[in-house]
Amino acid sequence: MPLPRAGEPVDGPSVTAVVTAHDRRTYLAEAVASALNAGVDEVVVVRNFAGPIEGVEGRYRDIPCAEDETGAKEAVGLSSAQSDVVAFLDDDDVWDVAKVPHVRELFASDPTLDYYCHAQLPVDSSGHPVTARHREWARKDPKRLASWNRRDFRTLFQEIWPGNNSSTVVRRSWALDWAPALREAGWGADSFWLTAALLSAPRWHLDGARLTRLRLHDVNMSQTRGATREEFFHRAAQTSVRFARSWRVLSRIASERTGASAPLAKYLRGRAAGSEFLAHLEAGAASRAGAIHVLGLGPGNLDRSVLGTAWTAAVSPGLARRLLYWSGQRRWKLE
Repeated sequence: MPLPRAGEPVDGPSVTAVVTAHDRRTYLAEAVASALNAGVDEVVVVRNFAGPIEGVEGRYRDIPCAEDETGAKEAVGLSSAQSDVVAFLDDDDVWDVAKVPHVRELFASDPTLDYYCHAQLPVDSSGHPVTARHREWARKDPKRLASWNRRDFRTLFQEIWPGNNSSTVVRRSWALDWAPALREAGWGADSFWLTAALLSAPRWHLDGARLTRLRLHDVNMSQTRGATREEFFHRAAQTSVRFARSWRVLSRIASERTGASAPLAKYLRGRAAGSEFLAHLEAGAASRAGAIHVLGLGPGNLDRSVLGTAWTAAVSPGLARRLLYWSGQRRWKLE
């Protein structure tokens, strides 16, 4: 099937794909081609390296950006996009051909819809579907949104919302106001957009359509594959520090808009504290006192895995660290 030319007239709102890349080149051409194949009006590539993207030359706009955090790159792409709707795509993922028609239909049918997120199909480095041992994926069901009580944010974030940058779509006119805060949110860009929708979007939508192929490989999501025990802890600690900062930014934004005692602000503070606790544990610096402090935040404000790890660390930080490594090995196993 030939790739359509970006900019060809279509029914429904125009759609820009903002593809973000930092250092990684291996899968970028496939990501850009998938967006074009799905029928976007334009592709904006935000990256920190130069050179033609093989097979799609002249079909995208290149935006240089040296900043490495996803939020900063998405903010640059959002400001550069010219369409009504912006859909984000990481350089190593690909879209199904049905994605953009589905997005157009959703946003055309509801002019108040500002944020949309859908499910993903995990694939390996070659693009073949795999079964991944991700408990957070296995238990997520966007259909449960209809019965969500609007106060239990742990359930929303961990059991309903499908998450992921490559499945995030926003109406540009709404999202532009959030661009400065998006830059500050850094690595937690996907969580940022859900938070922004909770705070300001009149309408938002989640569904289980698996319109993104989420590629799992050694240099994207896993702190385990290809890593020694110490490399695992080093990578995991770096990741936890980054996400702790993102959660702190989100909790501050929520506190400013809803008050520090509001359920969303409390939940986001708990996620920040949980990530900070994990960073200390992964670095070998966690203490029983730190675990007890985290537990004091309450189960409704903590990731379930953090809660279990903190209970173990309250008895023995060393045992909690060993179990964290074992669970990481299991979590990132592909079948």
